[in-house]
Amino acid sequence: MPRVNRTIEPGGKGMTYNRTEGFTVYEHSTYSRGSVLAGQPKRIWLDIFDTLAEARAAYPQATVIEGCTYQPPSLSHLPDDDNY
Repeated sequence: MPRVNRTIEPGGKGMTYNRTEGFTVYEHSTYSRGSVLAGQPKRIWLDIFDTLAEARAAYPQATVIEGCTYQPPSLSHLPDDDNY
């Protein structure tokens, strides 16, 4: 079973969004062997809250951080050929 942890981050940033308000909770683990992203960090959006207190109450085990954990996936191992 992969190790899973959660973070509470100010705002929220991903590949297609960039929130500057509130607090976002993410779950972190690693993509499994069956995925094309196997072994890479996996981050799942869980919830958004207006205040840090609300986020902490809902996810008391989550770690509050000041930054952002978003990392774009590495796709360099995939072929460039469109025939796949």
